Amino acid sequence: MSENSIDIALVQETYLKPNRPKACSIAGYVQLRTDRTYSSRGTALYYRRSLHCGPINIPPLTNMEATGCRLAMTGHSTLVIVSVYLPSPKRLLRRDLRALFALGDAVILFGDFNCKT
Repeated sequence: MSENSIDIALVQETYLKPNRPKACSIAGYVQLRTDRTYSSRGTALYYRRSLHCGPINIPPLTNMEATGCRLAMTGHSTLVIVSVYLPSPKRLLRRDLRALFALGDAVILFGDFNCKT
């Protein structure tokens, strides 16, 4: 990732399990994960160690899974970045979106929303 100047990468359907905490670690990056003990779900977020980032607590969600961080930038507002997975055939719920957008004033959601229409 560093060869391509990637500062932040977001991953969905990680298939990672809690019993392997160092799986898929990448040198020079901090890995944040939300693993699942069932199915093929899970989300992850990687950020370059040099960034002023930190993990955030994601509130309980009904249908979504998410992992997020707070990015502080000099001269700018703090930005909340969230990796989101919505398993098919679950519905996208407004209450899940509201909970995520309530994490800060500037929130960006990236992910696999499985929205067919």
